[in-house]
Amino acid sequence: MGQILSFLYKAFGDQMFAKLPGAETYGDLTGRTFLVTGSNTGVGFGLATHLARLQPAQLILAVRDLKKGEVAKESILAETGFKGLLEVWELDMADFASVKRFAERANTSLKRLDGASLNAGINVWKWAMTKDGWESILQINALATGLLAVLLLPLLQSTTKLPAPHPDASQTPPHLVITGSAGTLNSTLLYLPLLTGRASTSKLFNFFLAREIATLLQAKGVVVNVVDPGICNSELGRDLPIPSPVLWMFQKIGWEPAKGALNLLYALRSPTSPGAYITACAEYAPPSWTRTEKGLELQTKLWSEMVEVWKGIAPEVSSVLV
Repeated sequence: MGQILSFLYKAFGDQMFAKLPGAETYGDLTGRTFLVTGSNTGVGFGLATHLARLQPAQLILAVRDLKKGEVAKESILAETGFKGLLEVWELDMADFASVKRFAERANTSLKRLDGASLNAGINVWKWAMTKDGWESILQINALATGLLAVLLLPLLQSTTKLPAPHPDASQTPPHLVITGSAGTLNSTLLYLPLLTGRASTSKLFNFFLAREIATLLQAKGVVVNVVDPGICNSELGRDLPIPSPVLWMFQKIGWEPAKGALNLLYALRSPTSPGAYITACAEYAPPSWTRTEKGLELQTKLWSEMVEVWKGIAPEVSSVLV
């Protein structure tokens, strides 16, 4: 019970009182390249907008719907006056073939990748299967996210060997950021099927993914972390039949997506320890049970099973997973 009360105090305390540094804290990003998945709406759009204000050389909006991506692009350009190359690339996380095409495009066409924020995710009430035969939340939030992360590692790794993009720029390592959630505490007292369930489990998987990816040789010199953007009033979960009192409470304490996106920006630009858990623009220990013997056993088992799935989809990952 003490652990649960501590979690609730931390989570709701952050929502009410956390002071998040603004985007201007991170200086300009001249000469650098970033990509954000799920960037036509919600915190992904918020992060892309923050990045555009910092004027990188290239910013890629990775979206499932290209038309919606173009609308987001025009909105970002109008709001930020971005002068660099802003591109919309197709990426459907519910289709492993699309994930492979996206990664191949990035690895063959980009000279550098200074940051990848893998933010695309869903939270739906009804059970649905993807064309690949997986439950949709599991594939989009975890399996495809992990596959994309691993496929992008060679490009991120090669970026570690490049000089700073211009003489006045700092020599900072590339970052791989995976969106997670604080709502993964392993307690039936916090299990609310209308709010968590499969989506919460998938975000727990992302904690484990970040920690395992950070140990890979290809991740040496790459900052890998997992970030909780906080409770945000975004479109995520718009299909859930949440009772109105609960929805009202979350709307009252929820941040605008642009504020939650500041957590992603912090994770994308700050030096953090390997596989770190980020929330409220700071590094915190993840739920304690994930560091127990049973938690670590689950992490190892999950990683092993996901690796086997990825090898069947993209055999080339074998050269990265060492």
